[in-house]
Amino acid sequence: MDGLVTTVLDQDAVAGAVVVIVSGDNVILSKGYRLADARTGRLMTPDEDKVPLASVTKVFTALAILQLARVGRLALNDPIARHLPDLQLNQRFGDIRILHLLSHTAGLEDRYRGYFAAHDKLAATSEFDHISKVLPKQVRSPEDVIAYSNASFVLLGAIVRAVSGLPFETYLAEAVLAPMGIDDPHFMHEPQKAGTVSPFHVWRDGRYHAIDPKPFAAIHTPSGGLALTGRDVARAMQFLLRSGSGSAGAVPSANLAADMKRTAWPGRRAFAGRSLGYWTETWAGHRVYHHGGSHFGFQSGMTLVPALDIGIFVAANGPGGDALMALPRRLLREIAAPHERPSAARTICNVTCLHAYEGRYLTTRRNDTGLDRVVVPYQTAFTVTATENNTLLVTGLGHSRRFEAIGEDYFETPEGDTRLGFRRNNLGHIAGAHLNGGFHSFDRLHFWHTEASLDSALWTALAGALLCLAGAYSGWRARQRISSLPLWHGLTWIAIIAVVMEVLDQAIHGDDLSVAASPGAGLWTMTALYGVGAISLLPALVWLSSINGKRHIGKGERFAVIAALPFFVWSLFAAWKWNLPTAALTW
Repeated sequence: MDGLVTTVLDQDAVAGAVVVIVSGDNVILSKGYRLADARTGRLMTPDEDKVPLASVTKVFTALAILQLARVGRLALNDPIARHLPDLQLNQRFGDIRILHLLSHTAGLEDRYRGYFAAHDKLAATSEFDHISKVLPKQVRSPEDVIAYSNASFVLLGAIVRAVSGLPFETYLAEAVLAPMGIDDPHFMHEPQKAGTVSPFHVWRDGRYHAIDPKPFAAIHTPSGGLALTGRDVARAMQFLLRSGSGSAGAVPSANLAADMKRTAWPGRRAFAGRSLGYWTETWAGHRVYHHGGSHFGFQSGMTLVPALDIGIFVAANGPGGDALMALPRRLLREIAAPHERPSAARTICNVTCLHAYEGRYLTTRRNDTGLDRVVVPYQTAFTVTATENNTLLVTGLGHSRRFEAIGEDYFETPEGDTRLGFRRNNLGHIAGAHLNGGFHSFDRLHFWHTEASLDSALWTALAGALLCLAGAYSGWRARQRISSLPLWHGLTWIAIIAVVMEVLDQAIHGDDLSVAASPGAGLWTMTALYGVGAISLLPALVWLSSINGKRHIGKGERFAVIAALPFFVWSLFAAWKWNLPTAALTW
């Protein structure tokens, strides 16, 4: 372990790490590696350094919910409105239930812009007012697909508060952590005591720079605000390993830890990767339950292997600890079970069969309604292409992998440790994909993500933008004469723009063309209007080349200048309503 850890720390330029491995009541390894604080030279220790768990906190939030369900104070099928009647969330695609929140199937989008804003900055009058202000919108039907959601666990924390009558942190500390022997947790919204939470580090100018993590709003604690020592996490893993694998039935078993491992949606292959408390996969022939987290400049991961009675926790105090987070899988495959890699029987899928799956796929963990949607990192999209040897090649997510058919709409890597499934819509067309039963889920992208369609859209958008610039320049040059036009001209023009925008919005419903299955009326309407804008560019340019300070402006020239206004509005409207920036960036 010493060699493996130090190698990956060097690989990712991480200052320090904690690694803890337990089996039953035994702590096999509990060790800190390298720097805890570059400012003082202090070394990492699993007994003293509290590290932010980030999203691993969700495991403990799920425990709190299942504990309340176990004693009958709530049911997993309860609509959230039953416990949160003051919540302002438009559930226009269907009622959200507690089980939907636990399994990331509530249909909520993901967002970051303004999401972690402090309460006082929002001028919120109450906790529920604050939650309502920062909540992402529901953008799809519940149980449609797994879409990772921090907001879901914010709502679960609010339900714990509402049902227990205690602040979430109090309930978690007293009812969940204390029985495990954890008596000194830290929550990231609390003022930091001296030495409470270790700093994270960035590598810059040839050395490590230590940065103290900043507190964030208390409402986000259930989704990622708990900090523990490695010693405390060891106690938690021992508690969570004290039961069997759990039943796949609909009624929670008598054992809380077994409930955590119970499949959230029995019989649904696209959701098989989600239990009630963890993500679950098969590594080297063994079922594992795990959760990772990345926030505050830290990365952390907890992995449980019940069949081997092993729990592994790793934490890195730098944002680049990806190789360290992959260490549990590597340990299982190379050390604990190096020869156990069972694979499913292969089936025949020729080039014609494989062609149906080709395309571009974008993560379901994204924003569809706000400014965040224009940011689409390359790690969240991949491309599927058919190969000559009757396999699928998946390129993206930081690597390329080959998948072989094991059944209709299901593929597996030659090593047998990663499965790729596809889901179909009501018409039988491929609508999306998922890795390892929904651990990662994706939507298929269509028309706008072909090179020809994107190029045409960008060229017409460029023409519209040039027209806007020409109109703006012309308007500035002739600002005195333009401003002398009758008032009713301007009011009429603005009214026409408003009516046209409203009619288009009602007729086309602002469809997101970046995920449309075919061009449709929306594409052609937008392209035609951009085309009109491009044609209008020519007289605008002629007018610009001939205007001078002594010449009067004629009616046609006036129209050319004023015409820039609706096309400028149209450019903004189309880009926002039909998501042109995302279409461009994802391609």
